[in-house]
Amino acid sequence: MTTEEMIERYIYDVVRRLPADQRNDTGLELRSLVDDMLEERGDNEKTRQENAEDILRELGAPSALAGKYRGDKKYLIGPKYYEQYWFVLKIVLIAVTVGMVIAAIVQGVAWMIDAPAAAGTQYVGSAALGVGEAIGNTVLGLVQGFAWVTLIFALVERYSVKLDLKESSGSAWKPQDLKDRPIPSEKAVVKKGESVAGIVFTVAVIILFNLIPYLMGLWLTDGEGVMHSVPLFNLEALPAFLPVLNVCFALGILRETLRVAIGRHTLWLGIVTAVLNMIALGLSCAVFFDPGVWNQNLIDQAAAINTNFAGAAAQLNIFWEYFTKFFGCILIFAFVLDSAESLYKGIRYGRV
Repeated sequence: MTTEEMIERYIYDVVRRLPADQRNDTGLELRSLVDDMLEERGDNEKTRQENAEDILRELGAPSALAGKYRGDKKYLIGPKYYEQYWFVLKIVLIAVTVGMVIAAIVQGVAWMIDAPAAAGTQYVGSAALGVGEAIGNTVLGLVQGFAWVTLIFALVERYSVKLDLKESSGSAWKPQDLKDRPIPSEKAVVKKGESVAGIVFTVAVIILFNLIPYLMGLWLTDGEGVMHSVPLFNLEALPAFLPVLNVCFALGILRETLRVAIGRHTLWLGIVTAVLNMIALGLSCAVFFDPGVWNQNLIDQAAAINTNFAGAAAQLNIFWEYFTKFFGCILIFAFVLDSAESLYKGIRYGRV
């Protein structure tokens, strides 16, 4: 590792922990500071490499220096994790808000279709009650989203969890640590867009299963043109499975949060991803391989509403039976593929 490589890695390790709009100016400022300090020490008996090491040691660990640039003093979530925390929190809160609003709109439309045609005090009162319930659910969802994200990062901060096992902190840090911390290539950097999409999708699924599970079904019109929904799941039995499903969803959000927090593929991240996926897979299979979670009368109920299903009811029943039995296999493929990809990228682009 040359002197310039060491300095560039140090600067990168500092600015990557700062808000995006602060990184460029801070990088230039820090580069100028190091150059000035090197110039001041140019006449001493030490080599440029030794002077550079002394300067970086004086500046301190990258995480500590980043905290000074942020100006944070007292905090629940410190500078080491604050940028990742704020990023994940914004995504979760936005996803919850959008999901809850869409759920409220869908529920409102369904209620208006089923509501009596005659307007009156009872109609207006029911509408007001529905709006109040939607607002309450949205606020509750936002509070829970904020609480869970904050709790996860607070525990990480409290117990000084190292999201990057190569990172040293405090007085133990030394410039030689940068030898094993090259600036990651573009392929080695975790794409935040993919993790954001994963978090948003998971939040949407949480809302579907917990608030409006009847939307996951076949939407059909009867002979009079009235729309009906035939749910895919057994709505009476589903609440008993929700605790297990919610744990699976939480593990998914945790997985994507770690990807955002670490920011680059490492073997450690690949291993943790695989472990989380295997736990979630086991819980998911326990739910979706259980016949009781599915609506076993789906095709018969659909045929009773729409006659187009009646003629092919026998074949569709066979298809539905196979689908409910082998849906878990789709989950196994998806989880194994994600785990294998994460492990491959961790081995290919990062070493613990």
